[in-house]
Amino acid sequence: MNILEKVNILILLVTISYIMALSNLLSNIDDIGLQVRWLITFFTSVGLFRLLILLVYWLIHRSDALLALYHRGKFVKGLWTYSYEANGKRHLGIWRISQDVASLAITGYGVDEDGKMDSHFRSISQPFEHQGVDEIMFARTDIASGDEHYSKSTLYIDPLSRRSWLSGPTDIRAQSVLYGYDEEGVRHAELVLKRAEKGRSEREIVEGLRTEAQEINLEAREGVYER
Repeated sequence: MNILEKVNILILLVTISYIMALSNLLSNIDDIGLQVRWLITFFTSVGLFRLLILLVYWLIHRSDALLALYHRGKFVKGLWTYSYEANGKRHLGIWRISQDVASLAITGYGVDEDGKMDSHFRSISQPFEHQGVDEIMFARTDIASGDEHYSKSTLYIDPLSRRSWLSGPTDIRAQSVLYGYDEEGVRHAELVLKRAEKGRSEREIVEGLRTEAQEINLEAREGVYER
Protein backbone atom coordinates (compact mmCIF):
# COMPACT_ATOMS: atom_id res chain seq x y z
CA MET A 1 0.00 0.00 0.00
CA ASN A 2 1.57 3.31 -1.09
CA ILE A 3 1.37 6.59 0.77
CA LEU A 4 -1.47 7.94 -1.41
CA GLU A 5 -3.65 4.88 -0.73
CA LYS A 6 -3.08 5.40 2.99
CA VAL A 7 -4.06 9.06 2.64
CA ASN A 8 -7.21 8.06 0.74
CA ILE A 9 -8.18 5.71 3.58
CA LEU A 10 -7.59 8.51 6.09
CA ILE A 11 -9.79 10.87 4.04
CA LEU A 12 -12.48 8.20 3.89
CA LEU A 13 -12.36 7.79 7.69
CA VAL A 14 -12.62 11.57 8.12
CA THR A 15 -15.60 11.63 5.76
CA ILE A 16 -17.33 8.79 7.65
CA SER A 17 -16.76 10.61 10.94
CA TYR A 18 -18.28 13.75 9.37
CA ILE A 19 -21.32 11.78 8.17
CA MET A 20 -21.92 10.36 11.64
CA ALA A 21 -21.50 13.73 13.36
CA LEU A 22 -23.74 15.58 10.88
CA SER A 23 -26.39 12.87 11.02
CA ASN A 24 -26.52 13.12 14.82
CA LEU A 25 -26.70 16.89 14.63
CA LEU A 26 -29.54 16.93 12.09
CA SER A 27 -31.49 14.26 13.97
CA ASN A 28 -31.88 16.72 16.85
CA ILE A 29 -33.60 19.25 14.60
CA ASP A 30 -37.30 18.36 14.43
CA ASP A 31 -38.10 20.75 11.58
CA ILE A 32 -35.96 18.75 9.12
CA GLY A 33 -37.49 15.59 7.69
CA LEU A 34 -35.66 12.27 7.39
CA GLN A 35 -35.29 12.44 3.60
CA VAL A 36 -33.99 16.01 3.76
CA ARG A 37 -31.48 14.99 6.44
CA TRP A 38 -30.17 12.19 4.24
CA LEU A 39 -29.91 14.49 1.21
CA ILE A 40 -28.00 17.12 3.20
CA THR A 41 -25.68 14.46 4.65
CA PHE A 42 -25.08 12.79 1.28
CA PHE A 43 -24.31 15.89 -0.78
CA THR A 44 -22.18 17.59 1.86
CA SER A 45 -20.18 14.40 2.57
CA VAL A 46 -19.53 13.85 -1.16
CA GLY A 47 -18.45 17.48 -1.44
CA LEU A 48 -16.16 17.12 1.58
CA PHE A 49 -14.57 13.93 0.21
CA ARG A 50 -13.88 15.52 -3.18
CA LEU A 51 -12.56 18.68 -1.55
CA LEU A 52 -10.14 16.73 0.64
CA ILE A 53 -8.93 14.65 -2.32
CA LEU A 54 -8.31 17.79 -4.39
CA LEU A 55 -6.54 19.40 -1.44
CA VAL A 56 -4.22 16.41 -0.99
CA TYR A 57 -3.33 16.32 -4.69
CA TRP A 58 -2.77 20.09 -4.69
CA LEU A 59 -0.46 19.85 -1.69
CA ILE A 60 1.53 17.01 -3.27
CA HIS A 61 1.89 18.96 -6.52
CA ARG A 62 3.05 22.04 -4.60
CA SER A 63 5.51 20.29 -2.28
CA ASP A 64 8.60 18.42 -3.47
CA ALA A 65 8.89 16.87 0.00
CA LEU A 66 5.40 15.35 -0.26
CA LEU A 67 6.06 14.30 -3.85
CA ALA A 68 9.27 12.58 -2.71
CA LEU A 69 7.34 10.87 0.08
CA TYR A 70 4.79 9.64 -2.47
CA HIS A 71 7.24 8.42 -5.15
CA ARG A 72 9.91 7.34 -2.65
CA GLY A 73 12.63 5.49 -4.59
CA LYS A 74 11.42 6.88 -7.91
CA PHE A 75 11.33 10.59 -7.08
CA VAL A 76 13.60 12.03 -9.79
CA LYS A 77 12.26 15.56 -10.30
CA GLY A 78 14.97 18.18 -10.80
CA LEU A 79 18.20 18.75 -12.67
CA TRP A 80 20.56 15.87 -13.41
CA THR A 81 23.96 15.80 -15.08
CA TYR A 82 24.92 12.89 -17.28
CA SER A 83 28.06 11.50 -18.83
CA TYR A 84 28.93 8.65 -21.15
CA GLU A 85 31.81 7.64 -23.38
CA ALA A 86 31.44 7.07 -27.12
CA ASN A 87 34.10 6.83 -29.83
CA GLY A 88 36.83 7.43 -27.26
CA LYS A 89 35.33 10.73 -26.13
CA ARG A 90 33.44 11.71 -22.99
CA HIS A 91 30.04 13.29 -23.57
CA LEU A 92 28.21 15.30 -20.92
CA GLY A 93 24.94 17.13 -20.53
CA ILE A 94 21.87 17.92 -18.48
CA TRP A 95 18.51 16.26 -17.96
CA ARG A 96 15.62 18.44 -16.79
CA ILE A 97 13.03 16.14 -15.23
CA SER A 98 9.49 17.32 -14.49
CA GLN A 99 7.40 14.99 -12.34
CA ASP A 100 4.03 15.01 -10.65
CA VAL A 101 1.79 12.33 -9.15
CA ALA A 102 0.97 10.61 -12.43
CA SER A 103 3.42 11.74 -15.11
CA LEU A 104 7.07 12.40 -15.89
CA ALA A 105 8.72 14.38 -18.69
CA ILE A 106 12.39 14.85 -19.56
CA THR A 107 14.08 17.51 -21.67
CA GLY A 108 17.77 18.18 -21.88
CA TYR A 109 20.85 18.86 -23.93
CA GLY A 110 24.43 17.77 -24.40
CA VAL A 111 27.40 20.12 -24.11
CA ASP A 112 30.81 20.00 -25.73
CA GLU A 113 34.13 20.80 -24.05
CA ASP A 114 33.58 24.50 -24.75
CA GLY A 115 30.29 24.41 -22.84
CA LYS A 116 28.25 24.86 -26.02
CA MET A 117 25.08 22.91 -26.68
CA ASP A 118 25.71 20.19 -29.26
CA SER A 119 22.40 18.31 -29.05
CA HIS A 120 19.00 18.53 -27.44
CA PHE A 121 16.38 15.93 -26.68
CA ARG A 122 12.95 15.36 -25.16
CA SER A 123 11.03 12.36 -23.89
CA ILE A 124 8.20 11.23 -26.14
CA SER A 125 6.68 8.61 -23.85
CA GLN A 126 5.91 8.01 -20.22
CA PRO A 127 8.23 5.58 -18.40
CA PHE A 128 7.03 2.02 -18.86
CA GLU A 129 8.13 -0.99 -16.87
CA HIS A 130 9.77 -3.84 -18.73
CA GLN A 131 11.14 -6.87 -16.90
CA GLY A 132 11.40 -4.95 -13.65
CA VAL A 133 13.14 -1.83 -14.97
CA ASP A 134 11.85 1.49 -16.30
CA GLU A 135 12.27 2.42 -19.96
CA ILE A 136 11.48 5.67 -21.76
CA MET A 137 11.61 6.85 -25.38
CA PHE A 138 13.42 10.01 -26.55
CA ALA A 139 13.66 12.14 -29.69
CA ARG A 140 17.13 13.67 -30.10
CA THR A 141 18.40 16.33 -32.50
CA ASP A 142 22.03 16.94 -33.42
CA ILE A 143 22.48 20.72 -33.53
CA ALA A 144 25.33 20.81 -36.07
CA SER A 145 23.66 18.63 -38.68
CA GLY A 146 20.01 19.05 -37.71
CA ASP A 147 19.55 15.28 -37.94
CA GLU A 148 17.01 13.75 -35.60
CA HIS A 149 16.92 10.22 -34.29
CA TYR A 150 15.22 8.31 -31.52
CA SER A 151 16.41 6.32 -28.59
CA LYS A 152 15.15 4.08 -25.83
CA SER A 153 16.78 4.47 -22.42
CA THR A 154 16.65 1.85 -19.69
CA LEU A 155 16.91 3.43 -16.24
CA TYR A 156 18.45 1.71 -13.22
CA ILE A 157 17.54 4.00 -10.32
CA ASP A 158 19.53 3.37 -7.15
CA PRO A 159 16.97 3.57 -4.28
CA LEU A 160 19.72 3.21 -1.67
CA SER A 161 21.23 6.54 -2.73
CA ARG A 162 18.37 8.41 -1.06
CA ARG A 163 19.66 10.72 1.64
CA SER A 164 16.37 10.91 3.54
CA TRP A 165 12.66 10.04 3.31
CA LEU A 166 12.02 13.53 1.95
CA SER A 167 14.49 13.32 -0.93
CA GLY A 168 14.82 11.12 -3.96
CA PRO A 169 17.70 8.98 -5.20
CA THR A 170 20.86 10.78 -6.26
CA ASP A 171 22.23 8.18 -8.69
CA ILE A 172 20.89 6.63 -11.87
CA ARG A 173 22.68 4.35 -14.29
CA ALA A 174 21.20 3.88 -17.72
CA GLN A 175 21.82 2.47 -21.13
CA SER A 176 20.43 3.82 -24.38
CA VAL A 177 19.83 2.22 -27.76
CA LEU A 178 19.68 4.58 -30.74
CA TYR A 179 17.32 4.26 -33.71
CA GLY A 180 17.30 6.03 -37.05
CA TYR A 181 19.91 8.15 -38.83
CA ASP A 182 23.37 6.52 -39.15
CA GLU A 183 23.55 5.37 -35.53
CA GLU A 184 20.96 2.61 -35.84
CA GLY A 185 21.47 0.09 -33.07
CA VAL A 186 24.35 1.98 -31.41
CA ARG A 187 24.25 1.33 -27.67
CA HIS A 188 25.49 3.71 -24.98
CA ALA A 189 25.89 1.11 -22.27
CA GLU A 190 27.29 3.22 -19.44
CA LEU A 191 25.21 6.35 -19.02
CA VAL A 192 25.78 7.83 -15.55
CA LEU A 193 23.40 10.42 -14.11
CA LYS A 194 23.94 12.42 -10.92
CA ARG A 195 21.39 14.68 -9.26
CA ALA A 196 22.65 18.29 -9.43
CA GLU A 197 23.22 20.11 -6.17
CA LYS A 198 20.32 22.26 -5.05
CA GLY A 199 20.88 25.98 -5.26
CA ARG A 200 23.23 25.84 -8.24
CA SER A 201 22.12 27.62 -11.38
CA GLU A 202 22.07 25.82 -14.70
CA ARG A 203 24.83 28.11 -15.92
CA GLU A 204 27.06 27.06 -13.03
CA ILE A 205 26.31 23.41 -13.70
CA VAL A 206 27.20 23.79 -17.40
CA GLU A 207 30.44 25.55 -16.47
CA GLY A 208 31.31 22.61 -14.22
CA LEU A 209 30.53 20.19 -17.04
CA ARG A 210 32.68 22.21 -19.44
CA THR A 211 35.65 22.05 -17.09
CA GLU A 212 35.12 18.33 -16.56
CA ALA A 213 34.89 17.66 -20.30
CA GLN A 214 38.08 19.62 -20.99
CA GLU A 215 40.01 17.75 -18.30
CA ILE A 216 38.79 14.32 -19.38
CA ASN A 217 39.42 14.90 -23.08
CA LEU A 218 42.84 16.42 -22.35
CA GLU A 219 43.81 13.34 -20.34
CA ALA A 220 42.59 11.14 -23.19
CA ARG A 221 44.68 13.04 -25.76
CA GLU A 222 47.76 12.92 -23.55
CA GLY A 223 47.29 9.18 -23.17
CA VAL A 224 47.24 8.80 -26.96
CA TYR A 225 50.39 10.91 -27.37
CA GLU A 226 52.24 8.87 -24.72
CA ARG A 227 51.58 5.72 -26.69
